[in-house]
Amino acid sequence: MAPGADGPLAALIDAAVAVLAERLECSPGEARERLQGLADRSGVPVAEAASAILDSARPSSPAPFEEVRRMASAAAADAAAMAARALAAPGQEPLADLAGTLQRRLAHDVGADAVAVYAVEPDSSLQLVGAAGVPPAVVDAWSRVPAHPPTEAGYVARTGEPLFLPDRTATPPHYLLVGGPGAEWPSRAVVPVGETGAVAVVVAFFVKQQTFPAAVRDTVSTVVGEVTGEIARRLRAHPHQAGWITDAQSMLDALPGAVGVSVPIRDAAGEIVDWVLVAASPEATDVTGLRGRELVGSSTATRYPSIVGTELWHSLAQVLDSGRPREIGPFTYTPQTAGVETAVFTVRISRFGGGVLLTWTRLDEERRLAARIAQTERLGRLGYGEWDLGTGSVYWSEGLYSIFRHDPESGPPSLEEAAGELHPQDAPRIAPQLARVFEHGQSADLNYRILVRGEVRYLRARFETIRDRTGRVLKVYGIVQDVTANEAAARDRARLVDVEAELAERLRSQQTEHRLVVALQQIILPIPTGVLHLPGLDVAVRYLPAEVVSRVGGDWYDVVELPDGRSLLAVGDVAGHGIAAAATMARLRHSVAALAVTSTEPGELLAYLNRIVHDDASEPTATVVVAHFDPQTRELTWAQAGHPPPILVSGDGSAAALTRPPGMIVGARPDSRYETVTTTLAEGDTVLLYTDGLIERRDGYDSDWLGPLLRGVTGTGHLPVDELIGRLQPANPGDDTCVVALRLRPA
Repeated sequence: MAPGADGPLAALIDAAVAVLAERLECSPGEARERLQGLADRSGVPVAEAASAILDSARPSSPAPFEEVRRMASAAAADAAAMAARALAAPGQEPLADLAGTLQRRLAHDVGADAVAVYAVEPDSSLQLVGAAGVPPAVVDAWSRVPAHPPTEAGYVARTGEPLFLPDRTATPPHYLLVGGPGAEWPSRAVVPVGETGAVAVVVAFFVKQQTFPAAVRDTVSTVVGEVTGEIARRLRAHPHQAGWITDAQSMLDALPGAVGVSVPIRDAAGEIVDWVLVAASPEATDVTGLRGRELVGSSTATRYPSIVGTELWHSLAQVLDSGRPREIGPFTYTPQTAGVETAVFTVRISRFGGGVLLTWTRLDEERRLAARIAQTERLGRLGYGEWDLGTGSVYWSEGLYSIFRHDPESGPPSLEEAAGELHPQDAPRIAPQLARVFEHGQSADLNYRILVRGEVRYLRARFETIRDRTGRVLKVYGIVQDVTANEAAARDRARLVDVEAELAERLRSQQTEHRLVVALQQIILPIPTGVLHLPGLDVAVRYLPAEVVSRVGGDWYDVVELPDGRSLLAVGDVAGHGIAAAATMARLRHSVAALAVTSTEPGELLAYLNRIVHDDASEPTATVVVAHFDPQTRELTWAQAGHPPPILVSGDGSAAALTRPPGMIVGARPDSRYETVTTTLAEGDTVLLYTDGLIERRDGYDSDWLGPLLRGVTGTGHLPVDELIGRLQPANPGDDTCVVALRLRPA
């Protein structure tokens, strides 16, 4: 095959054969024949077909490789992990032989099938330093385990306590398993290594399910204990061949801006074929939204292929060789990922250690911020306006034009023209209040109607002003929400709160941005003050904000009576904080309400919701629990997506967690399935739906993660439902918490 192919080309072809053999589950010989056949049918050289499979083809590569590219995209993450692992341990893992010894001992003594040894890094991440019996694909994908999201191995490293899992479903919620949820091992034992704090973690995998009696636990701990000293000694003597990278990360942790360290990956001939980011500052971010240490391990050739062959790509090697810094840009970066916009950057390159120090600045942040604000306005039906009374200039956002049905080409109307659109019944009340705002600088929170083209629209508006020392009004800022669509429900349920902010988003103030996020969350997510009465149910809702106001997040709920007489009850938690979390929260909440009308099963509803979130690369993941209550049968039909289990407080005062059906967090995978289960309620039963702030402590979960909540609600079944949830306190005051309590009302 490929006569004359040697050096870099031979390595490229061999790598493509390995990818095909794994993905098609065939022998290397069969994979090599399939590669040759693909090249022959496409009329291109074998090396070019191999390049397409590895997803490193030039942008001008022909189209026949779309199917192969789809397979290659699945291997892209593996390639980045392999590169990162090669940095951590060039040539061979330092504990590969010890891992083999452990695997043979544990296989003989307790039937273990595979062993992985992870070193604990200073940032609490885990680095694979030895493996035996573990498939290569798992080794590549899990060579580095970040501290977040949490894993069972990270839990053992943090607590120093061994963990024996007879079944993968015994893992606490929100914890990932090393190897992934589809791994072939149903049981595993995770044991710490170290006398005064874990320096490593040993994971023993079992293909045959284990119950882990005391004798097996003792044997596993004893066998690992016998090599504890040797593991610690080798790790001290062999600091992963890249101690300077750890030092670089420590330095970058203290730096502002977007800064990273990238190192070269070379082929057998010593030529640079890729660059991998090995350290990143907290404020570093890429075009897909990854931030800080989430970027570590990113391969330039696979994650940012548009850079390959450009001036920036060649400059990396030039700076590494010469030591002379260079600045590239401004240049436009065009991502090859669907749904990701182009961006304009400048990049400064300096030699650093065995790699290069990169400092990049994105020059289109204002456009991105405007797009984010426009999305928020669209989701919340909001509009923003500024009136400069000194210059007479007026600014209206696109959302404000949409609310008032004005053409942006005509510009903002005058104050007199806008006042003329007040509803005749509201004008006598609102006009004097607007005069006090614009003439005397008073703040105002107004609810009123306008009459536009014969259509009545209900509005909520908040105005604030800036005055000089004499009291003269200089500027007026206003935010308006169109509440027409939900006015009927708003009269019964919504409690629109004051927007206590400077409304100076244009000034890019962090304090102003926070206030805007809080205001949007309170407008989008009204909390009822009393008990809601649905068919057959009394429902109470409580929202507990975080102690740290900057961490206002995406906790949400929805409670609504459906047209067929059933009730929809939902609680969710969006990952992240700030404007993005608030926007996603609004989208999920509205999607659940819309889908509930057409989806009869909660599991089916979650599947639709998962596809909506997954298909939008900008959306963060979320956990959700959705339930339908039928007052005729007293049945609560529900499904969940990575969410804490509902709590059932019986009429006799006992409390227990309902068994969760399978369901992965929404947005993680496109084909996730969600099982629906049914719980029949008895008279006096109360069910609690809640977010993880009610149970997750600041230091994470422990084995009794539901115990405090269960003990707190035991014996409270006789209390009014709003008084019951009023007694609940969050386990983690640093996070938002939302609680919905529903009680079966006596017939």
